[in-house]
Amino acid sequence: MIKTEKPINKFNKRERLKKCSLFLFLFLANSFTPTMAFAQTVTTFTDVTVTASVGNTARGMGAAWGDYNNDGLLDVYVSNYKDENILYKNNGDGTFYDDTDAANVGNTDASTDIAWGDYNNDGFLDLFLVNDVAPGYGAKKVLYKNNGDGTFANVAKTAGIENTAFGMGVAWADYDNDGYLDVYVTNNAHAMICDGQPNKLFRNKKDGTFEDITDAAGVGDLGNGMGVAWCDYDNDGYQDFYVLNFDNSNFSPPENTPSILYKNNGDGTFTRVTDSAGAKNSLGGFGVAWGDYNNDGYMDVFIANLKDILASAKNVLFKNNGNGTFSDVTDTAGVGDEEESTEVTWVDYDNDGDLDLHVVNGGIGASQACVLYRNNGDETFTDVVGEASIRYVGHAEGASWGDYDNDGDMDLYLVNYGEPNVLYQNNGNDNHWIIIKPVGTISNKAGIGARIKVTTGTKTQIREVDGGSGFCSQDSLWVHFGLGSAETIDTLEIKWPGGKVQTLFNESTNKILEIKEE
Repeated sequence: MIKTEKPINKFNKRERLKKCSLFLFLFLANSFTPTMAFAQTVTTFTDVTVTASVGNTARGMGAAWGDYNNDGLLDVYVSNYKDENILYKNNGDGTFYDDTDAANVGNTDASTDIAWGDYNNDGFLDLFLVNDVAPGYGAKKVLYKNNGDGTFANVAKTAGIENTAFGMGVAWADYDNDGYLDVYVTNNAHAMICDGQPNKLFRNKKDGTFEDITDAAGVGDLGNGMGVAWCDYDNDGYQDFYVLNFDNSNFSPPENTPSILYKNNGDGTFTRVTDSAGAKNSLGGFGVAWGDYNNDGYMDVFIANLKDILASAKNVLFKNNGNGTFSDVTDTAGVGDEEESTEVTWVDYDNDGDLDLHVVNGGIGASQACVLYRNNGDETFTDVVGEASIRYVGHAEGASWGDYDNDGDMDLYLVNYGEPNVLYQNNGNDNHWIIIKPVGTISNKAGIGARIKVTTGTKTQIREVDGGSGFCSQDSLWVHFGLGSAETIDTLEIKWPGGKVQTLFNESTNKILEIKEE
């Protein structure tokens, strides 16, 4: 077993937190009475945008954390709609440097979604960029190949992956378990294309090029494609995916708009199982994300819906029943927001071992408050966005979560349309954690699609390395687990794409752990 522990850079946050906690303890101890009740403490954030130098003001759409230069620090790429995109390089001291021009990634088309992934398995993260409008029948996709020297080259044309269309979403996955990343992109109808444009599945040919196998795989539906997310929802070892269509009769025919859950048949084809699985969403789907919020070993799915022109569109949480079907538990869970929702992320922001839920509201058309749902541990949630100090009200579009300061808690970069973006640093708490950096050798190098299972005592959590989800953003590929009070991990299991399993025992916590596939 090859594993590498990375040094932790805490920026002195823990010491400040300990001092504040001690002061609070002494204050409460002096005023304590037997009848006093204590409420659960909410982990808070601090706006560090100005000091970090990441407050880009543009028509922002999304962001993606990724260590593009392999220095052990998360950098962040920002997509802007008809404005220049930006690559912020992490300096390692809490600040960032605009490296866009030097890296040659300042695309100025109408960019939407972005996703990091090592498509050629050379150990450097490449970047897929989706563009929307341009003169004619949409814009070309961009595939930035990482040259390994801090620069990138657009190889989309030679790779056979330009696909001129009104692009909107993208997600990487090794759907055929051959060790190379494939990619699915969604295309948006727009008012002028009433029949829509087909979404595309490109298979990696392992030689630096891709093959359009959309029709052969049975996934080329016409519609109004928006968000897409891969996940092995039925635990059979193959990546399935959910693709969202925005239901608006002014844009596309109603029969084309319901969102679709595709089950991977394991033979290169997919089957629509939306209705039989009980996971139909016919509302204004924008963002979709998978996560095991109740720690039962099956991935659940949350859908963020943008309010339709004619009616409200409540967000939806589908609970995985473990038998190939889902149940709508939105109301009982308390997550049925009815705002202009776009981006959505599952994240254990307070390191207690339960996935919380962050929903971005606002978008281009409305000024609304984002939501942070804290997982109560009983399959219900409570909105704590105000107490956590990340209650942004405005035209928020995208969001990306990642531990940019390597201190073990997840930080948030919020992207806004026409307003300054915001970086929220997580102030942390005393809960334990671990971050896993999987490195594939037989599987794809970035480990996308690998399932990681962590057991501490009687509690087991699972995560999958996510090649893109939500709406126009991507969270860090480094897999984060909050561990609560557990000081030791009993078992840490990685199931790589293709089925190979590696297991570690009695692993210590509070570290960044790189694990190579054996």
